[in-house]
Amino acid sequence: MPRTYLDSNIYIIGLLRPETDSAIILREVVKGDIVVVQSDYLMDEVLGWFKRKMGKDWAGKARLFMLSVPERELIHSSEWSLLMPRWKNLIDDKDDIPHICSYFAADCDYFVTTNRKLTRMKIGAHVAFRTPDEFVRTALKHDKEVLDER
Repeated sequence: MPRTYLDSNIYIIGLLRPETDSAIILREVVKGDIVVVQSDYLMDEVLGWFKRKMGKDWAGKARLFMLSVPERELIHSSEWSLLMPRWKNLIDDKDDIPHICSYFAADCDYFVTTNRKLTRMKIGAHVAFRTPDEFVRTALKHDKEVLDER
């Protein structure tokens, strides 16, 4: 099973738009076919976004979804913050540093994001970035049903 860090935008888009590749990924996550790495920083970012933009009921639904992922590994700030000195100079946006450091702390295979700016930073030479479309076509290609959903 691939060890995958899903950026906050995957949860937000996937939970709000069921016809997207992000939603397909989240449906696969629920099946337990992907080890999903989440950080405390990611949880705060996603839940904060839902609370601000959609209200506390949506934030509660997002929280329940994120906590109910069958193959879930949580990376705490005590783990990802140790890697900040090594990687921070390759990342322009300080808000992305905890995500990248969590990816490394958990020894992930993929980092799925829609953030093109992040993928074009110097860190891109060290991270296996995938767009949701690329991830569905490559990492999830084993399951014909996944591709049929598209």
